[in-house]
Amino acid sequence: KDLTFSLPAAPAKRQSSSSEAQDSTRSRLILAPCSGHFEAGSLVAVMGPSGCGKTTLLDMLAAKKSGKYGGEVFVNGQPRDKLFRRIAAYVSQEDTMPPHWTVEEAIEFNATLKRQPKRAHCSSSGWTDTLLGAFDLQSVSKSRIGSTEARGISGGQSRRTSL
Repeated sequence: KDLTFSLPAAPAKRQSSSSEAQDSTRSRLILAPCSGHFEAGSLVAVMGPSGCGKTTLLDMLAAKKSGKYGGEVFVNGQPRDKLFRRIAAYVSQEDTMPPHWTVEEAIEFNATLKRQPKRAHCSSSGWTDTLLGAFDLQSVSKSRIGSTEARGISGGQSRRTSL
């Protein structure tokens, strides 16, 4: 609700009547106030021209912005809390993984990192198999991730592996 994001602009120098330079602090509006509502289970496309704030908006919704912003984000009608990352996933535009890893290794690594501390003694291999199935990646589980220099899985498969 009413999300907005600004960054401090470089201070502008101006001459005062006493010929001394003074700094005036300005801010640059990155995302104008905007509000929206997404129904549970719906697929939403955020579209617009380059530089209009699409990535900034998604970063704010996903709690990935490190700077302060205005407005509120609600999840299931409640203010977003620290458990939000347990129910949501977001892959940034520049997400990278080691190209020599297999899809299975990447998912196993991420599953291990996200495992709750009280389940640290449990193997994540069963969870890895579940994720491979959920993301339709079983057929490429032994394939290398690859890179621009070394052929690997497709872009869509790479995105699903990153989740």
